[in-house]
Amino acid sequence: MITAVVLLVALSLLMQMLVLISAALIGMNIKKSNEVISVTAAGITTKGKINYLPLIIFAALLARLPLLSQSPLWLTIFADFYQSGSLVFGGGHVVLPMLQQALGEDIETDRFLLGYAAAQAVPGPMFSLSIFLGADLLSHSPFTGALIATVAIFLPGFLLVLSFHNAWESLAAKPKVAGAVWGINASVVGLLIAALYQPVFTSAILTPVDMAAVIVGFFVLRTMKVSIITLVVSFIAFGYLIPMFTN
Repeated sequence: MITAVVLLVALSLLMQMLVLISAALIGMNIKKSNEVISVTAAGITTKGKINYLPLIIFAALLARLPLLSQSPLWLTIFADFYQSGSLVFGGGHVVLPMLQQALGEDIETDRFLLGYAAAQAVPGPMFSLSIFLGADLLSHSPFTGALIATVAIFLPGFLLVLSFHNAWESLAAKPKVAGAVWGINASVVGLLIAALYQPVFTSAILTPVDMAAVIVGFFVLRTMKVSIITLVVSFIAFGYLIPMFTN
């Protein structure tokens, strides 16, 4: 609740990071050790080692890339998507407000939401949005732009997996670490609520007819269990037809 309220009042990339860090600190201090899931109870007793080389590469790129804002466009795209991919917690939808803050005015809100809607209809992680955005940002070479953005947004996750895949189970068994993850996961729910409102709701729901369409779409999705791609195609058709009834 606190995360949602704070981000609805003061939405920025810095504020998003501050609320996540705060949630981690709160979780570390208020979550009791007997309330966190103990990995050792499942029979895991080995203590793996952290692989520091990919962790150093991850940190170096995260610290250095934001300083390259005056670089060629392709490198700026790589930096923006790498930063967004580095800061995502709790699911791919969290990348939506982070990417919008990182890209700023480089892409129109309507285009951004078009890519978001298309990514909903595509199997796989929400990060596939980066393919559309990269191609749109590097319009003179869309394939190169899509490739750069996709590699950049997935690279931080791969580096972190390489760093912690042997040690994460033992780290997660520590009450402080488990409490921090618990706090972040709770905070991310609030971040998703804020993202639903801004940019999705404020940019897409402009008239009562739009709101009526959302209600119908939600009902159809939840009760009739239609596929996402069917729903997206239906709403595309609705978007073409609605001017005929409103003019």
